[in-house]
Amino acid sequence: MRVSIVVLSVVAMLVAGSAGAVSARPPDVPTLVAAPKRIHRDAAGSVRQVVPDRPVPRVGASGGAAEAALAHTAAVQQLFGAVEVGKLLVQKVSRRSRGSTVRLAQSIDAVPVYGAAVALALQPDGSLLSASGALAERVSGNFPQSRRTPSSSARDRASATAAGLAGVPVSAVRVRSGSAAWFDPELTGSGPEKTAVPAYRFEITAAGVGWRVFVAADSSGAVLDAWRTAANLTRVICDANSRGAEPELGIPCGADGSYPVVRAEGQGRVRGNDDANKVYDWIGDTEKFYAAYTELGSLTELIGIDAHDGRGKALRAHVRVCPESCPYANAFWSDTEGFVMGGAVLGLDVVAHELTHGVTEQTSGLDYLNEAGAINESLSDVFGELAELTTRAKHSAGDRWKIGNGTQVGVIRDMKSPADGADPQPETYHGPGWAPATYSDRNRVPDLGGVHINSGVGNKLAFLITDGGTFTRRKIRGIGVKKAAALYWTVQTELYPSADYPALANTLLTACHELVLAKSGDLTDSDCDQVHTAVEAVRIPLREARA
Repeated sequence: MRVSIVVLSVVAMLVAGSAGAVSARPPDVPTLVAAPKRIHRDAAGSVRQVVPDRPVPRVGASGGAAEAALAHTAAVQQLFGAVEVGKLLVQKVSRRSRGSTVRLAQSIDAVPVYGAAVALALQPDGSLLSASGALAERVSGNFPQSRRTPSSSARDRASATAAGLAGVPVSAVRVRSGSAAWFDPELTGSGPEKTAVPAYRFEITAAGVGWRVFVAADSSGAVLDAWRTAANLTRVICDANSRGAEPELGIPCGADGSYPVVRAEGQGRVRGNDDANKVYDWIGDTEKFYAAYTELGSLTELIGIDAHDGRGKALRAHVRVCPESCPYANAFWSDTEGFVMGGAVLGLDVVAHELTHGVTEQTSGLDYLNEAGAINESLSDVFGELAELTTRAKHSAGDRWKIGNGTQVGVIRDMKSPADGADPQPETYHGPGWAPATYSDRNRVPDLGGVHINSGVGNKLAFLITDGGTFTRRKIRGIGVKKAAALYWTVQTELYPSADYPALANTLLTACHELVLAKSGDLTDSDCDQVHTAVEAVRIPLREARA
């Protein structure tokens, strides 16, 4: 293969629905490069976070957060080792306490690099507080001439792979989308390679579950990787009525051919259908939590699905489904179908957990495998529990931090004591019970690299940060629910798709000090000391160096 080097060019393109494209010439002197700072690297030595000792002022033209990000972009590419690899696009601007987080996505020859993104934490005046993320540092090969649309052979290979992983015939597989994408194994945590190659990305549904498959765009057509994906208020609830057969499960609630809509926004309670009424109410409670305790804005606008039924974007759910058993003892999220709720796991924390998977998909974009997947799962547990603790849900002190309390299946995970849960989890990083976090299509270790197992470390950490306690001979004073919610929301906006636990720890500390500097969320330097002690207690290493 011949190596293709793309000359640095900085462009910004706002997400759909914004005012339009924004572009600016980067400053001649990238001040972040010269500023005193801390640099966090991963185990392989790649830069994953840069934190200047003092906010770095913006340079150049005035404007909003997107324009401010452009003033820092050249320095960001230089520090993250991607100065000669593609362009950075302003993908998303998220609100945060007294400032913004601007997410920059890497693109090569107008094709996105999967998982390559850097989040810039900015003050209201555009000064840079931190940059967190991962970029492709090298590129090899080119897409076939005039062939950026996936070939039929690549589509067939992806379908066969998903069918094999799901254990269903190819005829039961539906390819939802296929597009060109550069693929770098290091950016998914599935391999040590640090080179992006041309590929086709497919989003596939098989057996009611989403799968993501990457197929090489060269003549080999090899499968590069494949894994299962995670599965104004407007609510739409459909009822499967516990029939057992699930032919409509892959259809968004309210779309043609879906299960019947039994309750929509503004309608009264459904007689004789407690599942539909509870889920409807709990979606509303989750919306209220995010509105009161974070800067998210409208949950419906962020993750709602338009099923073309005249209701526009809505938070859509299926209840009383029985794809495997009745009552179904599971729930899952799909970014194209909404979330599916089994009767055996009905609970506010479970509903908020599934909706948070949608939030994560649209903010940090954490992958659903290996350590990133464990953090993805943990964040859903964290926000699910915080939603329950701050709303009308009634629970005893003994049920605090227990996911699934009050459901038919009982407690699913114990965030306070992960090792004591129904399925014991590790409480320290790489400690007892830790699962190999090395999943790839060539190394199919269980649970996609410990997604549901290693989340115990993140859960224990969140409990200690919020409520405090003594663990591994360290005493932590909890900072409380309100501060923890503000902290974890800021972290959600700053993490990146392939983040591991050291990245989570670094981002928690960085975000805490940013909130102190912004004088928002009532956080103090003493609170940040407690966060640091909690990180030490669960034995997550902090990788940092002065520069």
